[in-house]
Amino acid sequence: MLDAPRCGASSGRLACGVGLVLALLASASLMEAQEEIVIPDDPAPPCVIEFTPSGPELGRRTAGVLDDTWPSQVAEIELLDEGRIAMAEPISDRFFVAYRDGSGGRWVGRGGEGPGEYSFAKWVRPAGERLHVFDPILMRRTVLDATTLEVVRTNPLPIHFHADALVLNDSSYVINGSIFTRDHVGYVLHLFNGEGEVVRSFDEIPFVMPGEAPIRGGFRWLAPARDGGVWSAWQSEYRVDLWDATSATLRRSLVRDAPWFPAHNGWGQDWHPDRPDDPVIADIMEDSEQRLWVFILVASDRWPECWVKEPPSANPMAPEYTPRAGCPRFEERIEVLDPEAGHVLAAQTLPLDFALHRLTAGEVFALEQDDLGIVRVRQWRPTLRPLNDSQGERKC
Repeated sequence: MLDAPRCGASSGRLACGVGLVLALLASASLMEAQEEIVIPDDPAPPCVIEFTPSGPELGRRTAGVLDDTWPSQVAEIELLDEGRIAMAEPISDRFFVAYRDGSGGRWVGRGGEGPGEYSFAKWVRPAGERLHVFDPILMRRTVLDATTLEVVRTNPLPIHFHADALVLNDSSYVINGSIFTRDHVGYVLHLFNGEGEVVRSFDEIPFVMPGEAPIRGGFRWLAPARDGGVWSAWQSEYRVDLWDATSATLRRSLVRDAPWFPAHNGWGQDWHPDRPDDPVIADIMEDSEQRLWVFILVASDRWPECWVKEPPSANPMAPEYTPRAGCPRFEERIEVLDPEAGHVLAAQTLPLDFALHRLTAGEVFALEQDDLGIVRVRQWRPTLRPLNDSQGERKC
C-alpha cells in the first residue's frame, strides 16, 4: 500500500489531484511488477522428507521436570535462542520457558494489566536479545529481556489479531489482523514501529456486499524470508505471497494449481459428517536452502465417523454435530516448494499420530496429549533427500 496524499482544505485541488493520480499510477506499477508463479501438481516429486530427532520427547515425565512446572496444554510453541523453547497455553495469562532437554522450566507472567501481566499471552516471538509477547485481549505488546525475562517496555496495539505475528527486529513487526479505521480497514497485514504505531497497512481484501462474490479469507501465516522479506500464506487458498514489508511491495506470489485444494472462505463453519472441511494451510517456513515448507490440514478418509449428533437445542447457534474425541478428522500434509523454479520438491502425508504443530527456524515441533490430557512435545529436524539417483537436474 502506498501512502496517498491527503487532500485537505489547504491543498490546491490541482496539486492534490495530480498527487493522487501519481500515487495510483505508482501503485499500479508496483502491482504490474509483481511476479506470480503457478506451481502445478507433480505426481512424482523428486524428494522425500526425513525427520531426525533434534531433542528428547518432553512432558511431565521428563527427568528433572516437576508436575507443577509443566503446561497441561499448549496452543503455541516457539524456538528461542540458547537452546530454549517457549510454550503458551490456550487463553492463559502466562507462558512457559524451558531448555530443550526439559530442564530449567519456569512460568513467566501473571494475570492483570500492569507490567509483566497478561490476559492472554498468545504469541511469544524472539528477536535478538528480546522476546516479544502479544496479548490480543489487552491489545498490546510486551518486550522482555530474552535472558532475564524481565519487562523492558510495553505498548498498546490498535488491532484485532487474526492468525500470526512476525517480529522483524526490536522495533518493527508485522501483525495479521483487522484495524477498523478509514485508513486501514480492508487490509490484513500491518507493519508497526516500536511505539505501536501503524507504519503501513498492506494486503487488501476487496469489500463486497452480501450475496456477491465471496470475500477472500483474511487469515495469514507469516515467516521470515531472505533479504528481510516476509512470506505470507493464505489459510483458505493455496497462495503464498512474498512481501517487502518496509515498502509494502508484493515481490512474488506462489499459487499452487492443486485441484484438491479449492479456494474457499472459511473452515469449520458448519460441521457435518457428509461435508468434509476444505483444506487449510496451517503454517509455513523458509529453510536455510531457501525452500518453502508448507503445512496443510486435509480432511481425512475417516471424517464421516468423527462426529456426534447433538440433541435438539433451543439455541439457534448450537451445532448439530460436535467432534468425536480422539477421532482423526484431518490428515497432516507437508509440501516443500522451490520458489525460484516453481516446482514441488516433496509432498508427504504424515502418519496420523505425528501431531505436527509448528514449523519454525528449520525445526518441527509436534504436540500430542497423553492419556491424562498432558501435552507431550516431540522435536524434529526435517531434511530432504533424493527419491532416487536418476533425477537429472532436479535435485533436493
